[in-house]
Amino acid sequence: MKKKLLLLPITCLFLYLGLSSWSAGPGTVLNADLTGASGTATCSTGSSCHSSSSSTITSPTVAIQLLDAGTPVTTYTGSHAYTIHVVGTQISSTLSLPNFGFQVAPVLTSTTTYAGTMTMPAGGHIGIYGPSIHLAEHSSALPATTGTGGAGTTYVVDIPWTSPIAGSGSVSIFAIINAVNFNGSADAGDKWGHSSVVIPESAVVLSSITGTMNVCCTSSATLSDATPGGTWSSSNPAVATIGSTTGVYTGITAGTATITYSVTSAGAATTIVTVNPLPSVGSITGSSIACVGYTASLADVAGPGTWTSSNTAIATVSSSGVVTGVATGTASISCTYNNACGSASAIHTMTINPHSMCSLGLTTSNNNTSPALSVFPNPNDGTFSINMTSDKTEPVDIMITNLTGAIVRQFSTTTNNQSAIDFGNNTPGLYFISATSANGKYYTKMIIR
Repeated sequence: MKKKLLLLPITCLFLYLGLSSWSAGPGTVLNADLTGASGTATCSTGSSCHSSSSSTITSPTVAIQLLDAGTPVTTYTGSHAYTIHVVGTQISSTLSLPNFGFQVAPVLTSTTTYAGTMTMPAGGHIGIYGPSIHLAEHSSALPATTGTGGAGTTYVVDIPWTSPIAGSGSVSIFAIINAVNFNGSADAGDKWGHSSVVIPESAVVLSSITGTMNVCCTSSATLSDATPGGTWSSSNPAVATIGSTTGVYTGITAGTATITYSVTSAGAATTIVTVNPLPSVGSITGSSIACVGYTASLADVAGPGTWTSSNTAIATVSSSGVVTGVATGTASISCTYNNACGSASAIHTMTINPHSMCSLGLTTSNNNTSPALSVFPNPNDGTFSINMTSDKTEPVDIMITNLTGAIVRQFSTTTNNQSAIDFGNNTPGLYFISATSANGKYYTKMIIR
């Protein structure tokens, strides 16, 4: 078999590429006039496998196109997938050239170094010649694409190519088609033609940023831009952070931040993202005790919310936070806040006492305000002390009742005298203590854990 080598006039720095053994690639020997596809099994390095008369610029003719998804284009954008489409056409009526070889190389016009990345289809390989030139070339003689070698025969090569990054500048694509008579010898009957084309880089126009422009605190969303190769940044990382390469941003605190997508040599696109706050819940203020048939007003420091009761058989609550006792027991009163980021609730426990407890009042029964009824410790484990302080010493009757109004303990003592009480195994819960003296009746509550 003849050896495979094509002349490739890429730059004035090297005009010819050669090979002494085609297994290493048709172009590995420089400065040899070897045209390639029809060579014999051996061909000495530095000699010519074809005479100088074998080369021609008339047949075959060579045309180069850059295709984007099958459509011819005259410019390229950075880091995009294309196809380098090379067509050689045999135009001589006196020649029969049924086989061919090829070499194709894309280089940066400004530096003549390899541009982008080629992927070699079947029947060829990528040869690397020196540090800056990569050639797509045949591995063995290829049959004509159409025709049998006469006039009108075509030799077609399609090479997938990914363009260089944005900002690389114009790319020159060089190609040679070496049409051969395939007669086993290198002679003037083998013809080659070459061509080149300059593909300018298209001006990069940034696309608009797309994606979700609103998130909640602690949540994330993804932004994108159709223009590749850019980086992301946030004007206010205290409000929103963003991955420089991913476009994923996360809300940190409520507010707005300007997100920028920057592409070298193409400028920047911006958008504003809004971080919404999580629902804020305060604490409920107001009484924790009411009686059957009585009301107590509650409020929340965070502002108006939606009020609900966990047990409307014990206590109901109005839309303004007014609790009404229905039956003795406890109920959880909630104030719930909702926004676009969810809901949150504050909870307040209400104890509903018998109606009789409130009919007597939970303060003094007259205008004397100097006496005071106290329990220590409170809450306690069933062991505690009761003391009725007053500006004078006098008899006082103490009565302790549970939530149902049943009397648990009753005794007499005097004011300004601390009485120690041990309930033993009494049930934990809320208890009410009354103290009655000649000056009035006083109430307080106690919790046993």
